Amino acid sequence: MIGYLKPKVDDLRVYEYKQYRSFYCGVCVELKKHQGELPRLLLSNDVAFFALLLSSLADTNTVETTHRCALHAYQKKPIRLNTYTKFMADMNVIFAYGKIQDNLHDEGGMKARTSKLVYHRNYKKICKEYPNEVKCFEQYTKRLHEMESANCTDYIELGKLFGQTLRDMFNQVITVQEDSVSKLFDYLGQWVYCIDALDDLVKDAKEHAFNPMLAAYQEDKETFLKEVEQHINSLLLQIVYLYTEMDFVDYKGIVFNILCIAIREKTDAIYKRYHCTTCD
Repeated sequence: MIGYLKPKVDDLRVYEYKQYRSFYCGVCVELKKHQGELPRLLLSNDVAFFALLLSSLADTNTVETTHRCALHAYQKKPIRLNTYTKFMADMNVIFAYGKIQDNLHDEGGMKARTSKLVYHRNYKKICKEYPNEVKCFEQYTKRLHEMESANCTDYIELGKLFGQTLRDMFNQVITVQEDSVSKLFDYLGQWVYCIDALDDLVKDAKEHAFNPMLAAYQEDKETFLKEVEQHINSLLLQIVYLYTEMDFVDYKGIVFNILCIAIREKTDAIYKRYHCTTCD
């Protein structure tokens, strides 16, 4: 995952920020416990939010405790641990290893090769524990590379591919409000894919890297921006609608902050940049 799903901290209450951080730190502790120190370096805000989101919807035996780590050696930090923090820590390994393989596929280089060697053991461990989730993600990356090799310009279809992948990977832990929660992960996956492609557009153009939006942008910037904004805005509307349809048992304010405020502001910030920038 990429890290777009994080709160607008200024709009959180103090106790809400502490709760959010306790989930982030909880996932980090799970990574250390089950995978060792190095995988913690690749922890994503996205999976921490997913753990909090699932915890907000279902009664779960969440353990609230404190923990001291290398980054906070002199003060213990509050953490929350439950089945979702463990699951998302393990999913983070799949996403991180997939990103490493994607970098190796696109760029090669010693850094990507070294990273793959370093994290290969962790990935193999996850393969044994979560064969279905790994198979699902590997099928996604295979299809993604096929579409990239064919210079696919259908960013909507590519976004749907990632959204469906998230939905399928998390199926086993979606135990309440199944239809709405599955759809939410689907739309979040679509939004993440599309906003990342838009965010990286200028960089990818300069580096001659694959980006499904590039051809349309270079052909007619004004038309492209109108169409891509319309699509991304429709995804955000679906996300907000699903939020309003859900029943929460806890952490509702944090979920509202991320789904209804933070990702909207992140999206608008990227839009603004592209209305005054050109790809050469």
